[in-house]
Amino acid sequence: MKKLILTVLLLILPFTMIACSPVQNNIQTNTPLDEQNITAEDIEEGKQVIQDYAEALNSGDLETVNKLLGKHMRGLYHDGNIDSITMKIDSIEYPGRYTTALIPPSSYRSNYGHDPYKSMCLYVIFSEFETGDASISMDNWDYILIKETEESPWVIHDWGV
Repeated sequence: MKKLILTVLLLILPFTMIACSPVQNNIQTNTPLDEQNITAEDIEEGKQVIQDYAEALNSGDLETVNKLLGKHMRGLYHDGNIDSITMKIDSIEYPGRYTTALIPPSSYRSNYGHDPYKSMCLYVIFSEFETGDASISMDNWDYILIKETEESPWVIHDWGV
């Protein structure tokens, strides 16, 4: 009986540690719009970045794609794969919270040791999304955009479902 109790405790302990970790309790991942100081202008600029990104991918414009990606994603595309993606956007929405993003904005902090000036998540619904890889097919993705400094443009930091 003691071995059973000890085994159960040892199994529960890692889950308790994960649930209580600072990453799980990061209030930045649920910060509402008014606390992040995200303005309507920020949202429109972010939407334009994603639209420009889709247009650049569709036309194979590698230089523009790399300008729209944050340093975390730069280098993802190159001459060998830039023409393999077709992306047509149906709508872009600002949910106001990071609750739907699987990639938390804290990933910037963990990679670079500090927070960006601003970050936001935009929910993108595609009417068409095709890649050269048949295993990748998405109807919608969350895009995390960041402004590294007050003067810098919005760029795409990461994305996911």
